[in-house]
Amino acid sequence: MTAAPIDQAKLKELINLFGNRKEVRDLFDEFFADLPARLETLRTGLKSLTVDEVNRAAHALKGSSANLGATQVTETARKIEESARTQTLDGSANNLKRLEAELSDLQAWLRLKGLLS
Repeated sequence: MTAAPIDQAKLKELINLFGNRKEVRDLFDEFFADLPARLETLRTGLKSLTVDEVNRAAHALKGSSANLGATQVTETARKIEESARTQTLDGSANNLKRLEAELSDLQAWLRLKGLLS
């Protein structure tokens, strides 16, 4: 992990908006609690080449990660969504692997910073 996987300005904005780090930690906890189902939907959609399923799951992940300032995750989810939207899924399997690695990095960074239970 070289750079922080979170937009620092967005993180400060969230802390200011919610008033404390505990509330922000709760947001990240919820994000990661929902994550296994979203990733499974992506895996299943890619395996069955169901572009609508991949599009919906990638779009949801893109939006929730953007709201939390997880810029790398957001960008990779956007790439998967775009490939589904164009009905190709080109590179999506590799992007899913990249996404999983970025999520792992994000999780480790958040734990290190005390922002994930």
